[in-house]
Amino acid sequence: MTATPTKEPTVLGHDIPKARLTLSGWAWGALYLGLPIVLLGNLMDFVFQWALGWCIGVWCIV
Repeated sequence: MTATPTKEPTVLGHDIPKARLTLSGWAWGALYLGLPIVLLGNLMDFVFQWALGWCIGVWCIV
């Protein structure tokens, strides 16, 4: 028995595209994943600067 390739589903003769991530999905993903990482990184930089006197954050360049 051989596997046959599956066809794309149709509804009333119209092809249904596969699910995909939209632009707003990418934006929400960046917000929920990127923002906490940026905030935690900045907090860690601030703590190191305060505790050790080392400036290792991005704002040290400016």
